[in-house]
Amino acid sequence: MEKKLKKHTHGSDGKCCQPELLETLSAALKTWKTTETTDSSKKSTKPVNSGDGVARNIEKHILHGSAGVIPPGCEAPGGGLAYPKESKFVFHYQIRKVDDDHTVLDDTRKYGKSMELYSGKEFQLDFWEHCLGTMLPGEVASFLVPPERLLAFPAVNKKLRDYMLDKKGHAVKHCCGLMSLQEQGGLGYPDLDELMMKPEPLEFIFELLRVDVPGSTRKDTWIMNSEEKAELVPTLRKEGNQLYENGDFEAAADKYREALGLLEQLVLREKPGEPEWVELDMARVPLFVNLAQCQFKLKQYYAVIESTSEALSRDPKNVKALYRRSKAYSETWDLDLSAEDLRKVADLMPDMTAAVNVELQALEAKRAEQALKERRLLAGKLSARSPSSPPTNQVQSKPKITD
Repeated sequence: MEKKLKKHTHGSDGKCCQPELLETLSAALKTWKTTETTDSSKKSTKPVNSGDGVARNIEKHILHGSAGVIPPGCEAPGGGLAYPKESKFVFHYQIRKVDDDHTVLDDTRKYGKSMELYSGKEFQLDFWEHCLGTMLPGEVASFLVPPERLLAFPAVNKKLRDYMLDKKGHAVKHCCGLMSLQEQGGLGYPDLDELMMKPEPLEFIFELLRVDVPGSTRKDTWIMNSEEKAELVPTLRKEGNQLYENGDFEAAADKYREALGLLEQLVLREKPGEPEWVELDMARVPLFVNLAQCQFKLKQYYAVIESTSEALSRDPKNVKALYRRSKAYSETWDLDLSAEDLRKVADLMPDMTAAVNVELQALEAKRAEQALKERRLLAGKLSARSPSSPPTNQVQSKPKITD
């Protein structure tokens, strides 16, 4: 990987694709879909192992061996390597053409990002999982892949490249592949359009940084089932509370947001109004209240108002939410709304009336102070004006001509 490599442009001329390109891309998409359907019916549920890794004419060459040993729980029956399902591969990859210049199509190190892939989750480039399944952490290996295994590559690599380049120009449109190609003028990258039209063998160089086997680390939430997500919510709340106690308000807020995101996913699975839906929806209230407290510490007052309003839309008598929204309204100079929330607090908790009265007096003092500042500002503007004399309308009389 240390050879001097020729870089390949990712630019697009922005022109609509020619009929020949569009026809070829359309045919390739249809072939890909047909092959994908056929392959999916033949997929095995057994763990990835070194025997599967170089199947179907993929040639492997180890460029740098690993000093490590087979991780615990990854030993195949009878010896060898077999990562269990939902193992997380973290790796760098470089994709090169098999030409004299070793033209580089993509390199994650250039992008400054590593790639992550979970085994057994039907990644669209299925041979990646097989190749990585033959490697140990720390190993660098090259895999030469024939064109027949790369029908899906240009379209999938477009998504990967968009992600690596942080392309967010437009929302995803739900349309067929051909319509998408017509709108975009191809895949948006000339080198990938070329591979669609003229498939060729490619070299994939993987550097396996680490493998997280199931149970060694927390799963990413997108691969969790509903039960796992529900169990994680209170854990995230507890972690957020601890971070708040430690003064890390931003990290605590992230934990509360993550928990709220999981609850949102779970709520969508239930019928609105049903007991399960109501229970999940109400579980969001304390998270919104805690999130608001973090946002207040971070001086994000409008965000506080939004979070507390979300809590109050579900629990209108939540005193903590009312009080925190009142404080945020005060900071944004919505003093009437702040006073209104304070009075609601006193109505709900009469024993807080004295404290509320102190807060109301502070609001009145703040209002008076602001009014005084405005009067002084206005007076300063008036005094800065210099008096001007009215314009004269006198017309100069013409001199008399005398004889």
